[in-house]
Amino acid sequence: MRSTLSELRQSLSRNKSMTISLVVTMTVSLLLVALGLLMQSQADRTEKYFGSKLQIQVNLCTKNSPSSNCIGGVATEDQKEAVKQALRENPQVKSFDVRTPNDNYEQARAVFGQSDTGRSQLKTLSPESFPESYRVTLKDANKFDSVVSQVKGMDGVGSLTSFKQLLGPLFTALEKLQWASLVTALLLVMAAILQVSNTIRMTAYARRREIGIMRLVGASSWHIQLPFVLESLLAALLSAALAAAGLAAFMYFVVYGYLRDTLGQITTWVGWQEAFLVAGLTTVLALVLALIPTLVMTRKYLDV
Repeated sequence: MRSTLSELRQSLSRNKSMTISLVVTMTVSLLLVALGLLMQSQADRTEKYFGSKLQIQVNLCTKNSPSSNCIGGVATEDQKEAVKQALRENPQVKSFDVRTPNDNYEQARAVFGQSDTGRSQLKTLSPESFPESYRVTLKDANKFDSVVSQVKGMDGVGSLTSFKQLLGPLFTALEKLQWASLVTALLLVMAAILQVSNTIRMTAYARRREIGIMRLVGASSWHIQLPFVLESLLAALLSAALAAAGLAAFMYFVVYGYLRDTLGQITTWVGWQEAFLVAGLTTVLALVLALIPTLVMTRKYLDV
């Protein structure tokens, strides 16, 4: 084991510039993969909170609703049943769920509770401030006009929200950013794999005499491969740690330092739990990217 560690130190010293280059390339690629996964988690969280682009929300009247449909105050049971019947009979409606005022209040707490300003605003609200609503899932998000035109003017309906109009730009932006980061990360991952292979090839060539002597004295293939494997694993773990540090900086300065405070009333934003999960996944990816090319290339170049 001592001889293996000695060979590892010599190899790192001999290939210092190549190792640093490999760590930098892997760190950037892993960070971009992590950001892409984090954006996917944000898109899933936003859809879970608001609903998909296939949905609209029908908000019934409360005692303070300004709509002309709410002259009588809170929607009556007859008005609620009429709206439900209209939704059941509309051919564009796939299904709908009833959300109570308490459900909508808890949903608001999830958003407003992300910032100090939101929490102070929430103190003035109660479940009675929120309407009963119907979350309507459409068969086609582009054909929401018929549902809106049918329900919008009915007595007891305070307002309608189309999630395609509301969330369309947000989902489009998240999708584009996600694909841009993942495609860039894929190119950098390929560069990292080639760099690992090139490092193994150059190191094996530089140590061909030593490797030949080790084979002559009966050293096993694994004993010869081990320093190369350890060097790749060390570079992978260092890259994963640096990528995790970059992800933590993004969460601290961008998500918690800006998005939750300034855009906290738009949606619920990803938290540290998602960041830790993404960091774990990218660490596993780093180990795979290091181990597989190393094992393949050492078998090829160490057969002396």
